[in-house]
Amino acid sequence: MATSPSIAGTSSISTLLRRNSILRLAAARVERVELNHSLSTCRAIRSSAVARASTGGLVVVGDGVVEKGRDKGRILKVGLICGGPSAERGISLNSARSVLDHLQGDDLQVSCYYIDCNLNAHAISSAQVYSNTPADFDFKLESLAQSFPTLADLAKHLAAAVDIVFPVIHGRFGEDGGIQELLEKYNVPFVGTGSSECCQAFDKYKASSELRKHGFVTVPSFLVEGYETDRSELSEWFKKHQLDPDVGKVVVKPTRGGSSIGVTVAYGVTDSLVKANEIMSEGIDDKVLVEIFLEGGKEFTAIVLDVGSSSDSCPVALLPTEVELQFLGANDLKENDAIFNYRRKYLPTQQVAYHTPPRFPLDVIENIRKGASVLFQQLGLQDFARIDGWFLPDSGCKLSSSESEFGRSESGTIIFTDINMISGMEQTSFLFQQASKEHCSPCLLAVSKSCISQ
Repeated sequence: MATSPSIAGTSSISTLLRRNSILRLAAARVERVELNHSLSTCRAIRSSAVARASTGGLVVVGDGVVEKGRDKGRILKVGLICGGPSAERGISLNSARSVLDHLQGDDLQVSCYYIDCNLNAHAISSAQVYSNTPADFDFKLESLAQSFPTLADLAKHLAAAVDIVFPVIHGRFGEDGGIQELLEKYNVPFVGTGSSECCQAFDKYKASSELRKHGFVTVPSFLVEGYETDRSELSEWFKKHQLDPDVGKVVVKPTRGGSSIGVTVAYGVTDSLVKANEIMSEGIDDKVLVEIFLEGGKEFTAIVLDVGSSSDSCPVALLPTEVELQFLGANDLKENDAIFNYRRKYLPTQQVAYHTPPRFPLDVIENIRKGASVLFQQLGLQDFARIDGWFLPDSGCKLSSSESEFGRSESGTIIFTDINMISGMEQTSFLFQQASKEHCSPCLLAVSKSCISQ
């Protein structure tokens, strides 16, 4: 059975969203950061924050922390943007509902905006956020929404109407730097990572190359660009990595995509190119990665939160979650090419179990947290992210690394493979699951104190 988040964890997300993420990016600097010691409710982070310079100066927010520089009665105006052109649009709507649920209060005014599949922008009511499906949204837009002629018009409106934007668009235009670049152009403050850093981290090929430069273990990959890829080059890549060019098992996936959309398993060079061409012909991406299939690997994911100030990043990883595929009963035979795909992530299933903390050796768990935090900082990420990867108990697999500080250990090999700048925030998401377990992790407090003392 999947792990269910506790009420304490749910309460914590309200604190994280309201005090850590939304408020701390409302201007260019932060006066101080304090910890809330109530880890049992996962109020592990209490950061000071400031409002935009135009609001009249510095505002420090936190339990018992004095406010100054503005009228106490001033309302912080937040723009919540959801939707987007990718197949993850429905997940974005779920995230928006969850964020909206936790951004309630007399000191906050939340306005909602929706980007449709054609990148048209609309102002919508809070009630409309709770429509059931993307189709409901699109059907009601003409009669219930205020549409903007262009995305530039949306950005100009946001610059005048809100203090800060919280984007919850997953995949294309949300995590690839698209919405961030638009907001930066019109000087609209927003929660999360900047556009250039998003662009690099969202591209799996670029991110892997960057991680390798920083000494992380990475999975060997071959980049397919266009339909005329040289078969002989891919065949040589198979041989180089001790894979049979006819039947060698690999993973084929878009370089820029989320939620495992388009990810599939292939056997040999011919099958790999067929499936790469399918990804491109379906419009998912025009660049595709072929990667070694990690036999015997155990998949994990870790949420990272930045508890530092805008000028002094201090990322801390929560307890990771192990993702276990389960196959039960005679009619549920184990698949040789089973992966944690979109259906298993978001649709009701008994084929997946989550373990938080993961059933890994303690040194592996701590190295995952340490590596994820360093990765977050090295790639210039901000506020929060979800970092996925694999633990291979048998580290005999040929991987791309020299003498890596993060990855190899006596217990096996840790590999970080996917970086999500805007993780799902539904009530059953990894963010909630891991936050609800932080009472089991006193080391988070020690790490946070260490960051603050630096």
